[in-house]
Amino acid sequence: MALFVDWSVVEIGDLCEDFLFFMSLVLLQISNILKSRFFTNALCFLYVFYIALETTSYIAISTNFTSSYMFLLIESNQRELSEFVSSYINFKIILFLILMGISFLIIKKIKFENKNFVKQGLGIFIFLGIIAALKFTGLIEKNAYYNTVRGVYGYFDLQNSVNFNSKLSKEDIKVSSNNEVLVFVLGESTTRRHMQLYGYSRETTPLLNSIEDRLFVYDNVISTDVFTLKVVPKMITSLDETNTRTTVTSLVQVFNNAGFKTFWLANQRPISYHDNAINKIASYCYDHKFYNYKDDVYTNILDEVVLSDYSEILKEPGKKVIFIKLLGTHFNYSKRYPKSFAKFLSDEKSNKEDKLTNQYDNAVLYNDFIVYTLIKELENTNTKSTLLYLSDHGENVYHEGTDFFGRNEQRLTKSMFEIPFFVWTSKTFDFPEAFQYQRKRAFMTDHIYESVSHLLGVKHKDMDFTRSIFSKNFKKRKRIIVNGIDFDNSF
Repeated sequence: MALFVDWSVVEIGDLCEDFLFFMSLVLLQISNILKSRFFTNALCFLYVFYIALETTSYIAISTNFTSSYMFLLIESNQRELSEFVSSYINFKIILFLILMGISFLIIKKIKFENKNFVKQGLGIFIFLGIIAALKFTGLIEKNAYYNTVRGVYGYFDLQNSVNFNSKLSKEDIKVSSNNEVLVFVLGESTTRRHMQLYGYSRETTPLLNSIEDRLFVYDNVISTDVFTLKVVPKMITSLDETNTRTTVTSLVQVFNNAGFKTFWLANQRPISYHDNAINKIASYCYDHKFYNYKDDVYTNILDEVVLSDYSEILKEPGKKVIFIKLLGTHFNYSKRYPKSFAKFLSDEKSNKEDKLTNQYDNAVLYNDFIVYTLIKELENTNTKSTLLYLSDHGENVYHEGTDFFGRNEQRLTKSMFEIPFFVWTSKTFDFPEAFQYQRKRAFMTDHIYESVSHLLGVKHKDMDFTRSIFSKNFKKRKRIIVNGIDFDNSF
């Protein structure tokens, strides 16, 4: 490991945990509880694979293997995983894995024989003592296997923690406007740092810039977390960062009871209607469609796939709310746009950082086209309408001197949370009571629930519009993000 990892990024706690974990396995081996050769080989493999997990994680993104990786692994499909691996794999990792394989073949040949019952008992006692020490010192939090189990448990616990309000009725809703259409566009992995609309040096949003005078653009909006599954339920339900509610209400339920017909168009796959909180919310819509439904391999379908159905829905009579979940600028960036949008090009001399940055900027450019098209289609309906766009979370693309792209809860950067947020309204749109536009208002997306309802003029009895970014009565608060970090004081 010492030959492959930059030791400046390794924490002392990691080394202590590695040593104690190693000693626990050695003691378990020496105690000779199970004399089976299979058990011996399994312990050897367990440790070799453990070192491989931690070291390759350090080589790839300079951090330990954490529970957050399990969210990525479970949420990603085969194509996404292969793209991720191919982007991070390098000679160091390949060589290290080969050496680990050789080490396993050597270690498994070592024979451990201990017939002394006293020493066996002492070995077991010390083994249990080390496990207890890891737990009570908190060092177990740095163990890759512990984080694997915790990540899987946390993922499925999150799915089952959302209990929707089954007693919602029309009497709980007050409608104070005559607005007809709301389009809620949810982007993916888009940081505002790469948008021309927010001052980026490259022309990545020329179409949105051309209608900037028709947009309410917000400069200081952040996400609560860096994973879609953790962020989105807090956007479109009454859940917030405090997580104090036992029963939650979704925007879909509110608008259904307010007399709007709701639609859900998602250029992302559903895992299952029963084990994913986001898909549970979508299932309450009058109509919902997932364009990557049949097979995971279709994750490279372009976002323009939603446009045809979107146009047809806009033609339907009556009041409606349309939720659109885009694939946006999700990795693999190069597959998020057609060749005609490859404006920023790399050559043979370009390094990996330049290539990925160019690909990401091309994805932003295509996203500009998609959102602009959605706005223009809505404008042509001549209705009292509004379109709101924001991304679920941002993305680190070698920002702030970092040597990696993507998102990681152990190496947080501002760009992972800094998201675009803007609103377009028709000229006849009926603005709500106490509406106020402050471009630089500090806001976090777990109060989108109240904000969207306030904007449309629909209020559930439990809503507090002082949380709305659009309200002149807005109450500022501390923005506490993942791991209890105060965003404004930490970055």
